[in-house]
Order: sequence, then C-alpha cells, then structure tokens
Amino acid sequence: MAILHIRFLGEFNLVYGDRPVTTVNTARLQSLLAYLVLHRDAPHPRYHLAFQFWPDSTESQAHTNLRKLFHQLRQALPDADCFLCADTHTVQWRPDAPFTLDVAEFKNAVSQAAASKALCDAVALYRGDLLPSCYDDWILPERERLQQTFVEATERLIALLEDERDYRTAIGYAQRLLQHDPLHEAAHRHLMRLHALSGDRAAALRTYHVCATTLQRELGVEPGPATREVYERLLSLEPATPLRPLT
Repeated sequence: MAILHIRFLGEFNLVYGDRPVTTVNTARLQSLLAYLVLHRDAPHPRYHLAFQFWPDSTESQAHTNLRKLFHQLRQALPDADCFLCADTHTVQWRPDAPFTLDVAEFKNAVSQAAASKALCDAVALYRGDLLPSCYDDWILPERERLQQTFVEATERLIALLEDERDYRTAIGYAQRLLQHDPLHEAAHRHLMRLHALSGDRAAALRTYHVCATTLQRELGVEPGPATREVYERLLSLEPATPLRPLT
C-alpha cells in the first residue's frame, strides 16, 4: 500500500506514494485534516469537533457543517478508508495508517539530537510555522509550541557550534533565528557575540544598532540590560584588540 506523506510545516503538502494530492485544497479541509492527524491518539466526539470548528454556530448547524466537511475530506483524500474511521458519534485518523508526518519527524529529531550535526539535521526539518494560512483557534497553541521547540533547538545548536569554534556556521543559524523572529533579543546577542568571536567587531556593533532600531520601531522599547552590556564591552575594546569570548 502506498504511503501518504504529510507536510504541515511551512506549507501544506500531501504526496500519496509518488503522486501529489491537490484535492485537499481549502483552508477548512486542511485544518480538519491537520486536527485529526495531530490528535490521532483517540477518537474525537463529533459534538466536540463541531464546537471546535464552529463555536459561534448553533449546535445543529455546527453538526451539519461537520458532516459536510468530513464528507468532503473523505472525497478529497485518496483511499480515505485507510486513513479515516468514523461512526455516528466519533471521528478519528487511524493511528496505524501508512503515513509520514513532518511535525512528528521534527519533534523526534530534536528530542534525540545531541551532537551539532544531528541538531543541524533536526532544525532543517522546520521549514516554517505550522499551517501559516490556518487561523482556527485550536492551531494557535500548537503552532506556538512548535515555534518554541524550533527556537530552543536552534539556540542549543548555536551554543554547540560556538563551543566547536565554528562561528561562521553559528552566525548563519543566529541569522535564521532573527528571520524567524526579528524581535528575539537573545538572537541579536548571539549574533553580536559570534561576530565578535570571529573577529568582526564592526559587524557586532552593527548588529546592536539593528536590534535597537527594530525594538524601538516595533515595540517602542530599548534593548535590555544584557544586550547593552555586550554592546558596551564591544565599545570598550580597541579595534585592533583581539576579541575574547563574550558571555
């Protein structure tokens, strides 16, 4: 039997065997599929799903909407009976279905990674936020948890690379953190320190000014004490002075 390859990180993508699946093509269908896959460990009462997806509708209308949407999903998903099971009361994604899931692969890789190479591979699996085009309330905490896992894994990786004195590679990951969240002040500090350790004092100082400008523009605040301390230590060094590790 063919395997269904599911990607929720960065953008929605389904491949069944070696053929792309393009019929699960609305945000609502993708959201229902994602909910069932991400919560596949137990059957879901229909009343719970109906309320989850249509909290502002009447009970009868929400149940009608769910029946229609689930029917559409069964029609859109190839060999749907291999993946979906339902009765009059519950709906579930079959936990033993033949599928792969990028979210599970990412979480497993992060939890098992210890060395920098393994962490590099794990972080590479995070291609973007969980279903960024989905705005249902249920997905927001899921998305935030995965974002936090990515940030913590990347910070661990930066620390390992710094210990290995692979500053160039570490700089790339610090920059990726800032692309993900330009307001992540710790990432600015990582980048300042790494530029300093690699001998580029000017780039380290520029990083501080980018940080200060971004925080002022977006939040109306100045960099915190830890960031200013790193900056002041950089200012105190003569340009020609060999730079030592900044904590």
